[in-house]
Parts: sequence; C-alpha cells; structure tokens
Amino acid sequence: MSDSQDLTTLRLLGGELCLDFANGLKADLGDHRNGYLANYADLVRWARHAGALSEEGAARLLLEAEGRPREAAAYFERAVSLREMVYRVFSAIARGVNPDPSDLNLLSTAHVGTLERYHITRTEDGFGWVKVGGADELEEPLWPVVLSATSLLTSGQLDRVKACPPDEGGCGWLFRDASKNKSRRWCDMGECGSRVNMRRLYARKRAAKAEEAREGRS
Repeated sequence: MSDSQDLTTLRLLGGELCLDFANGLKADLGDHRNGYLANYADLVRWARHAGALSEEGAARLLLEAEGRPREAAAYFERAVSLREMVYRVFSAIARGVNPDPSDLNLLSTAHVGTLERYHITRTEDGFGWVKVGGADELEEPLWPVVLSATSLLTSGQLDRVKACPPDEGGCGWLFRDASKNKSRRWCDMGECGSRVNMRRLYARKRAAKAEEAREGRS
C-alpha cells in the first residue's frame, strides 16, 4: 500500500505507536521493504493517522518537504531504517529472545538525539515535554516513535509484547497485550482470530466427513 487512502484507513492494532510503526514489515514482503510507506509524504500521512502529528503539523511538514525534496528523501530512508530496527527489537522480545545489542545501541542513539528536540514546560496538568522547532524538523514524525519505543522497552512489561502467531495462521503483527490475564493471542480477534477459527472449523468438518466416508466403506 502506498496511497493516502490506504494510510488513512490502515488499522492500528499494536497498542503502542512504535509497534504500529513497525507493523507491516513481514517476511513475505520480499523486496518491498517499505511496506505501506512509499515516500516521505506517506510517512507524514501515517504519523497524522496514528496521532503522532497534528493536522496543522502534517500540512506544515508536507509543504516543507516540497521545498527540500532531497532532505525529505534522506529522512524517509532514515525512517525505514528506524522502522526495521524497531521491528527487530520487539519481534525478538515477542519470541522471548534478547534483541541484538547493535539494535539497542541504535535505539539509544536515536533516543538521545530525540530528547534534544524537546524541553519541559508547564502545561494545564502540570509539566510536560514540548517539541522544539529547528532546522531538522523534517525528522519530526520519527520523534514520537523513538520515545514510544524506549518507553515500552523500559516499561517492565515486556511480557505483554506479542506477535500475532504466524505459525497458527496469524499475520505476524506486533501488539501489546493489555488484557488483565495476558491471554490475548491475536492482533485482532475479529480478523486474524476469526479467520484462524474458521480454518480450524473447516478442517474439523473435513476430518469428520472423511471419517464418515471411511466408516461407510467398512
């Protein structure tokens, strides 16, 4: 997928911004490493759709990118690399293995760079992080993703990070299991879970018919 209509209707099932960003990177994509992101404009549209950018901020970045196409393309490549790294880190965690230290180093570096783009200021509810404008603001769609990734990674709740089980017919997308007893298995019960249950039901019916046929011949 690469057009804005696809992006504005894309389902966000990860439960965390960083997981929604990583989802779509699957082994069967082959050479299509960008997934549903084809260019910088798609990145901005996705960030707006996911709530990481305001409508005004998205419009501003799209206009800025028109005047700085080479830089926008470079930031898009950086976004794709970040997306792959986030996917590797959390897919490893979902499998119960340690992420590659080099990926953790990349995430740490991205986190430090991102924090330079924020400062603490008073808000209606007390104090909070506010983005600071600057020459590299074309990178702005990535900042909330980095903060989401480091927050989740240090949350102490990594046992809630799961992958919709591809070996059981799931899509492989990552999600944060927010259920009380951590029993969620599918990214979406109404889609992947329902599809797998229907396959199982069909298999059982076929097996029952085959058994009836064997009994009829005996």
